[in-house]
Order: sequence, then structure tokens, then C-alpha cells
Amino acid sequence: AVITNASGTAVTNGSLSAGTYTVTYSASGYDDVTQTLVVTDPADTTAPDAPTVGNVTGNSTNGYTVTGTAEPGSTITIKDGSGATVGTGTANETGDYTVTLPGSVGPNAPISVTATDAAGNVSDPTPATTPADPKAPSDTTAPNPPSVDTVTGNPDTGYTVGGKGEPGSTITIKNPATGEILGTTIVDQDGNYSIKLPMGVKPGTQLSATSTDAAGNVSDPTDFIIPVLTSGMAIGNSGDNMGGKYFSSGKLPATNGADTGWLGVIGTVILSLLGSLLFWRKNKKEDES
Repeated sequence: AVITNASGTAVTNGSLSAGTYTVTYSASGYDDVTQTLVVTDPADTTAPDAPTVGNVTGNSTNGYTVTGTAEPGSTITIKDGSGATVGTGTANETGDYTVTLPGSVGPNAPISVTATDAAGNVSDPTPATTPADPKAPSDTTAPNPPSVDTVTGNPDTGYTVGGKGEPGSTITIKNPATGEILGTTIVDQDGNYSIKLPMGVKPGTQLSATSTDAAGNVSDPTDFIIPVLTSGMAIGNSGDNMGGKYFSSGKLPATNGADTGWLGVIGTVILSLLGSLLFWRKNKKEDES
């Protein structure tokens, strides 16, 4: 018998690959008989091995890259946690593959990788996870201490403290002796702040102002003293009504932690004594006249 392939070439030995062949043979008492022979490969139903995942790199801004190995020539399919396909590729002749994923997959996201061979057989999935996004450098630098430029008002209506600080930071004024917070505010975009203190804060009281930035870093305190009653003392003309009138206004230097509260108290006492003396002398002159 003679076997020829589709191009008419005789196949004399070896195995036949898939295709269509012609077989011609002789039988006693008959002319040569020619028949057609169709040779097919047996169906491939074997799934490839599950691919390996060597590395997953990248971030949610620039996307991700998945590398690994699989059956050479197989199609690599990567799906996200919902089952949606987010990337495909092909393993090269040595079995290596590289597949890129969009950043929308997100950090710390579960993914699965499968290999599909030429016959359509799909491997078991290999699980993997995208990496976490890198953390932004943490801010550990405290802002500069705020300035305390003005303190205006009086103990009856309350004082207002003004100054400058880091824009956007929070200014906190407290009584360091008691720890009581007397007021807070946010520094405006020009670096200015103003805080109204509650009534009852007495002249000569030492307070401190700090600045806290968005990262929670707190500046060193700026100490200052509520001004003593230094001006605007009006003296009455008769009786025991002295018509005492007081106010305070102006720039104050920081004390740098010096305790000057007693000086304020002493100054207040001296001013009161001087006022009483002036009132007594004036009334005495009126009586003599």
C-alpha cells in the first residue's frame, strides 16, 4: 500500500501527524484500490499546571506589574476579587510572563492568575495580592512658637489675644498653672490669629500660647502675662466714689517662662495706693478752702 499526504508526497515510514491522506493498495483480481484516510490528534482535555506568581509590584497611582511562569504559549488571565478580568498576557517559549494591571485594582487587593492552553483548558487559579501603597513621609517637625503681639480688654468683659502663627495651625491658649484651656482658634492664610478669652481672667495672670499643625505636632509655648491696670485711672471729686476706670492695650513681650505674676500684683497695689493718696490730698485741699 502507498500512503500519500495532501501534497501527493508518499509517506514511507514514521508516525502520521494530523491531516488527510490517500491510501492506494492492490487486491488480487481487482484493480488498484484508493481510499481516503483522515488522521486526527486525540482531544486535549488536560489543563495546564497553575501558573506561579513570582512578584507583584507597583502602586495605585502608576499601576501594577505581575510576573511569573506558566506553560509556554499559554494565555495568562488575571482577575480581581469580583471576578472581572483586569489583565492578560502570554507566557513566552521559556514560560515566563509579565502582565500589567491598572492602578484602579487598588492596594492590598486580592487577584487570581490562570493559564489557558491552546485547546482552551484552564488551569486552577493562583491567588496573589497587590502591594500596599507606600506611606507618605510623616511630618514630625513642630511649628515655630506663635507670637503674642497684643492683649486688649479688661477682666470684666474679657481679653482678646492677637498674634501670628503657622497658617492653618491651631492656636491654643491655656493657663499653665491649672492646665485650663482658655481659648483656641485657627490661624488664617495670612498667619494672623485672634482669640477672645473668657471673662474672669485677671490682670497679672501668666498664660501660654502654642501652635499645633495638621500632623499634630505642638510648638514650644509662648508665655505672656495679662497686663496689669496701668492706665485710664479716673479719680472722683467727692465722697467715696473714686470712679475707677481701667483698661489695657498694647504689645506684650514674651516672658520666656519667667514668673512675673507677683510683680503684677505688687504694681496693682502700688497704683491703688497712689490713687487713694491723690484722692485724699485733693479732698483735704477742698476742705481747707
